[in-house]
Amino acid sequence: MAAVSAAAALLAALSGCGGGMEEKREYAVPRTLCGIPVDSEALTPFLPSGRTLATKQKLSDGWGVRCEVRVDSRLVAQTSLQWLADAPNTTYYVGGQANSKLDHRAEGGRFLYSGWEGFGETRNCTSKKLLGARLFTAFQMYSADHQDADAMKRLVTEYTKAVEQTDTCTYGRPFPE
Repeated sequence: MAAVSAAAALLAALSGCGGGMEEKREYAVPRTLCGIPVDSEALTPFLPSGRTLATKQKLSDGWGVRCEVRVDSRLVAQTSLQWLADAPNTTYYVGGQANSKLDHRAEGGRFLYSGWEGFGETRNCTSKKLLGARLFTAFQMYSADHQDADAMKRLVTEYTKAVEQTDTCTYGRPFPE
């Protein structure tokens, strides 16, 4: 009877160890998301284990575009670019789209963020073709196992600064439909 109990305990211990080994990241963490550079070091802890990572750009209209990040077909993150006319600041842009309390601010409110999502306003990105609209950014995580406000601040600020270097910003281009 003691041998059966010892064998059961050993099997339980081994299965517990094996379960952790199965959960690993088999994909490479990207350095860009839909053509925009990202801080892969800051992004890594937010990404779950899995076999494959894929990104897909989706246009919402000529005023917005988002980049969906999927691990094993599950949506884990999304970045967004949105032209907005008559938007006075990032708070206005966020509106009802935040999934968490944005309890951190940077650069006088230009960036609003939490442990797993951030929103920003670009500088000098306006579109004459879109009624003088200004370009805003978002970086949102949907696998909330990891939260890190400092890493999210890095992600959204560096992502926004990378967007400022694009032709979309420089020439105020609407997104192709």
